Amino acid sequence: MNRTDIKIIQVSSEPDKNREIRSYDSLSQLGYRYIRIINPRYMKYPPVDNVFDGHKEWVIGVTKPDPNQWGLTSGHYGAWQGHMSAIFASFVDKDYTLICECDCLITVDSQFFRDRVDEAINLLENSDYKIVRFEAPNHQVQFTDKLSDNLYSANMNTLGHCYLISSKDRNWWLDRFDNVGWHTPDWWLNFAFEK
Repeated sequence: MNRTDIKIIQVSSEPDKNREIRSYDSLSQLGYRYIRIINPRYMKYPPVDNVFDGHKEWVIGVTKPDPNQWGLTSGHYGAWQGHMSAIFASFVDKDYTLICECDCLITVDSQFFRDRVDEAINLLENSDYKIVRFEAPNHQVQFTDKLSDNLYSANMNTLGHCYLISSKDRNWWLDRFDNVGWHTPDWWLNFAFEK
């Protein structure tokens, strides 16, 4: 795979913060074209008209009065908007895009990671899969089928920290944004595939 056929779009909110600087340094070592989307923090009351499955009661405000309280806030809506913007921006080119959150770090050798990206591209080209996620396993995830030497299918999406998508699936993603209401990006990805 030619590295010019792959780009990184990173969703950023505070590019001068140390965690985002470290992330950029990590991602730039991959040698792919890099695009940063600045997604300022959303500070208004989040919309309730297009929340997932019409659950207006899940929206609890701009912030949580108690950090342990469950519910959707402006931050969740803003993060969802950031991922949506990155996915939309990915369709400008006919290539593959790694969507990365602002603090994404590549903690393995760059060549090792690029080899996994090439393997993921091969999977996307030769199957109906719409996404390949790169992250450490989570206790909620059950791996079901081995798809290639190093890639497995899973019963759910739990993180949206770093994932690969293809421009060939543009219409599918646009349909998901039209028909699956907003939620936190991680859970929205899960719901998008469930629906």
